[in-house]
Amino acid sequence: MGIGDTVMVLTCPLHRLGRGDLAVAGGKGASLGAMLGAGLPVPEGFAVLTDAYRAFVRHNGFEEPLRALVEEVPPDDSDRVAAAAQALKDRFLAGEIPEPIAAAIAEAHAAAGGGRVVVRSSATAEDLPGASFAGQHDSFLNVESPEAVAEAVRGCWASLWNPRAVSYRKRVGLDSAEIAIAVVVQRMIDADRSGVLFTANPLDHRRDRMLLSASFGLGEAVVGGDVSPDTWVLDGSGKVLSRHLSDKQVITVREGKGTVNRPMPEEKRHEVSLLEPEVAELARLGAKAHVFFDSPQDLEWAIEGGRIYLVQSRPITSLFPLPKPLPAPEDGLRLYLCFNVHAQQMLEPFTPAGLDWWRAIVGGFAHATTGRPERDLPWLKEGAGRLFADITPMLRKPGRWPQLAEAASDKDPITGQALLAFRDREGDRIIGREGGIGFWWRIGPLFARLGWRGLLASLNPEKARLRVLAETDAAIRQIETEARGLSTMRARVDFIRDVLGRRGAIVWIIPVAVMTPGLMAEGALRRKVKDWLGDETLITPVQRALPHNITTEMGLTLWRLARQFRAEGVEPTADHPGVTAFLDRFGHRALWEIDPGIARWSEDPAYVLELIRSYMDAPEEADQEAQFARQKAEAEAAMADLVARVRAAKGGLRARLFAWQMRCYRDLAGLREQPKYEGARMIALARRIWLDAGTELVAKGALDAAEDVLFLRLDDLLAFEAGQAGDLRARSAETRADYEREKTRRAVPRWVTSDGEAIFGVQAEESGGVLAGLPVSAGTHEGRVRVILHPAGARLERGEVLVCRGTDPAWTPLFLQAGALVMETGGAVSHGSIVAREYGLPAVAGVAEATTRLQDGQRVRVDGQSGQVVILDTGREAA
Repeated sequence: MGIGDTVMVLTCPLHRLGRGDLAVAGGKGASLGAMLGAGLPVPEGFAVLTDAYRAFVRHNGFEEPLRALVEEVPPDDSDRVAAAAQALKDRFLAGEIPEPIAAAIAEAHAAAGGGRVVVRSSATAEDLPGASFAGQHDSFLNVESPEAVAEAVRGCWASLWNPRAVSYRKRVGLDSAEIAIAVVVQRMIDADRSGVLFTANPLDHRRDRMLLSASFGLGEAVVGGDVSPDTWVLDGSGKVLSRHLSDKQVITVREGKGTVNRPMPEEKRHEVSLLEPEVAELARLGAKAHVFFDSPQDLEWAIEGGRIYLVQSRPITSLFPLPKPLPAPEDGLRLYLCFNVHAQQMLEPFTPAGLDWWRAIVGGFAHATTGRPERDLPWLKEGAGRLFADITPMLRKPGRWPQLAEAASDKDPITGQALLAFRDREGDRIIGREGGIGFWWRIGPLFARLGWRGLLASLNPEKARLRVLAETDAAIRQIETEARGLSTMRARVDFIRDVLGRRGAIVWIIPVAVMTPGLMAEGALRRKVKDWLGDETLITPVQRALPHNITTEMGLTLWRLARQFRAEGVEPTADHPGVTAFLDRFGHRALWEIDPGIARWSEDPAYVLELIRSYMDAPEEADQEAQFARQKAEAEAAMADLVARVRAAKGGLRARLFAWQMRCYRDLAGLREQPKYEGARMIALARRIWLDAGTELVAKGALDAAEDVLFLRLDDLLAFEAGQAGDLRARSAETRADYEREKTRRAVPRWVTSDGEAIFGVQAEESGGVLAGLPVSAGTHEGRVRVILHPAGARLERGEVLVCRGTDPAWTPLFLQAGALVMETGGAVSHGSIVAREYGLPAVAGVAEATTRLQDGQRVRVDGQSGQVVILDTGREAA
């Protein structure tokens, strides 16, 4: 309708607005106008446009305090944010509405028929696909006089600076001095019934389900959570799948100049609030809105005199995105496993460079298996910056479900439990369907090759270890040499995909084959100790201080540096010879190092220097080198003792076999960190290639900084070279914003289905004050909780209980200070669990929502034998 081009248009009827008017009418106004245009039953009204808000700000001189709040108040200082936002809101509420604006509001109110209206906020940043401002801004009901409407409009303007709204905008990166707010004024529906309809189920994220809530009276009691509404779960056609009739104890009614909650009339408390035809009509309207907006919608509705009205529609922003590419409808239900959560026990998203890197590596594995390139990899999905593997073909037969669940449980038992729970609910939608197993059956030849290397390693562990280290180092050095002189985008992309992808995949996987006999020996030893000697814990000392662990060596190197700096009496610096030597060897590593989009320590050594400083503060009795030497001696003594016990219980032959398995375990299991170390070398090389491409793009004016290239896809680089790339600067900025937003996501599902169901875990049975998980490292420790979501900048005091989502090798140096470890993800063979056992650190994995249920300063007892975390006190006094 084009009003955005008109200077100082203050109001506009809703029916003249559309989805293109977000900047002038806000999210709600643009959405309601579009719904009217689509023939949906929306109460008529008008919008007070953003030009009116800006004129109000200028008239009252609020530009400077507004700018100061946005630009000078840090987002992580919640008290300061709240105080500054409330002060600005109070000034808005006391501000004068310019006479032309008040007159325009009164004129629009009269033109809409006058009478009672609802006045709702409609910010330009709200109701967007990437952010929800539900409940952040204010609304006013039962407003009647023109003066009262103007006052309510001012209240909506002021609510843009509600402390909760400001805090949310700062958290999601939408805080800007340019943000504005419009106000929607609509005829008030004197509803006898009202509620909310989600056109996708927000509880399990299924796109083929609707969730309908209803109660008597106005909608505020339902929206505000003051009443337990009746609920229906519907399928996509509107068929009722389930209904729950609630005891509705509260009703919102009009009173005076506003609304009030009253006790529900006794005869209505248990009366069903909707008739079957009304449920069907709401489902039809919801489906129409879903199709019109091309996304799942959160609809508020009301019924007056038997007629249904839709009073608001916003995108459902809480749904986990569907992994893409989407399957064809005839493919049926698909089940996807999250690589980030299961394989890495990390919630962080990948940068676009990280996604392309892993596509190249997985394609390299496929090439090693088939001998031909597999670049499309349709079974490898992307969603919310994470990777998902479509494992559906592996589940066609019922017997495969427990096999896969057992395999998954080694890394993360909750993943395996959730798979079996899904089988019990929905397995018949997959089992028995036709379809080959695609890529998966072809990995047999590769596994045979790896198995041969593993067999050789079991026969001569020391020789195999030295051989694989030399082979891997030589192969990577050769690849680094070949990478010099890549001068075109095509050459760089092909090198990443075909050289690093194909050859790099083999370089990465061979050390896994060599270390596998050691890991298998560990399981066999545990079983034998339990069966033959009756006490599985006797093996625990043998699991500590494993030799040849590159990550342990890295931590001890940092410890020695800290002792050196303390002896020298100087602060650690990046140019110190000791730090330089450390970075020469370990500088290719990083936090979340499996993503080439993340800066390496050699580029930014801040985290390394932080660790050294924290170790410098540790007392002498915490000497990690002495502890490692002591545990190594204890391991050797325990091995001799166990061999003697087995000889006495089972004879000399079995004792010799047992001793060989222990030596195989000690010689090879420490290599478990080697693939990540060597992989990080190749990722660092890939990063340098990407940055070289970025430097070229900056020189040609396509990007502002070389690092921006990490937020483009490899195909974008090829398109640029072909002159078909478009605006790379805008594309990089958009994907970077998506990445930063995804970094704030607190929950990532372990499994996702093609119809959107997000499976985060299984309900744990726990008693008050006790959190249950999987025991992964024996021992008991009592200490204060320290919740750490990211190791950069983290300070862990000696003996504190480290509580985190999961760990990778970059977290390992923190283990030197921790008294115990609690993780939300992970299993017996995950990184944190194995390192905890090596360090003698009591650890529990798979504790659901541990980082939110436990608070800094709480005193807890971590029992690595039972898998329990017992809360001993609240810790508020000590925190």
